[in-house]
Amino acid sequence: FIAPAGAIRAIDKHSVHQICSGQVVLTLATAVKELVENSVDAGATNIEVRLKDSGAELVEVSDNGKGVEEANFEGLTLKHHTSKIRDFSDLIHVETFGFRGEALSSLCALSDLMVVTCHESSQVGTKLVFDHKGNLVQKSPQPRQQGTTVSLQQLFYTLPVRHKEFQRNIKKEYAKMIHVLQSYCIISTGVRITCSNQTGQAKRSTVLSTSGSQSMRDNIGAIFGPKQV
Repeated sequence: FIAPAGAIRAIDKHSVHQICSGQVVLTLATAVKELVENSVDAGATNIEVRLKDSGAELVEVSDNGKGVEEANFEGLTLKHHTSKIRDFSDLIHVETFGFRGEALSSLCALSDLMVVTCHESSQVGTKLVFDHKGNLVQKSPQPRQQGTTVSLQQLFYTLPVRHKEFQRNIKKEYAKMIHVLQSYCIISTGVRITCSNQTGQAKRSTVLSTSGSQSMRDNIGAIFGPKQV
């Protein structure tokens, strides 16, 4: 006996958002890559990637870029909201890494996301907390110099099976992330990039660091050692 096929129904919007977000951000490496690219697009010359338990507990990317204007707070993490293009024709001239308006929206759906930002025209920073749909649910003043910090807690925890797999393979995920970050360290001339990790209660240790040199040769030496140049 073969059961009749169930009726075709529309999936609710929240489930659609979670499913699609899992296709935009597939790995720890993708999450870090998207945040680092946002920092580069914001004109940052100093980018710090901070992890806790190799990214299983916390992923945080902080920069000294232009920061986010208050007028853009509400749309910052909404799907297909971006400041980088207005319509499809702009893709011909796009000069930024990001333009789809999907990364922060997807990360909201996959983790607990918080932003602390201070725009170049502001005197004080602002802490922004978003729900899983990308809606701004909390806003408060926070001391900060110009730039933006994005924090992701418990990446993938909204997708239980994916989260379990992520935690189980965290060493591989971490290694892939470092490999991807090394590539950005090499090509991002004039940008100082550092990455550190804290395991449990142990002291935070620096994993990689560049000096912000204008030379890719110097960046290669900073990452792999002078003998590799």
